[in-house]
Amino acid sequence: MTWGIYWMFYHCPDCGKKFKSGADMITEPTFGRCPVCNAEGVLIGESKEGYPADAEDYEDTAEY
Repeated sequence: MTWGIYWMFYHCPDCGKKFKSGADMITEPTFGRCPVCNAEGVLIGESKEGYPADAEDYEDTAEY
């Protein structure tokens, strides 16, 4: 049985981008970093706490 990806939702303090990173990418050097400006993101929420109300606004960084 699989539970799916454990998401961590971030907001960039520099450019304002909303993005999410899957815990399966935690060993990547770009994990938790903004895909636009590479600043370290501020953690907004995690899957265990339930998705943020605006979860669809967070871009998946696995595409980068």
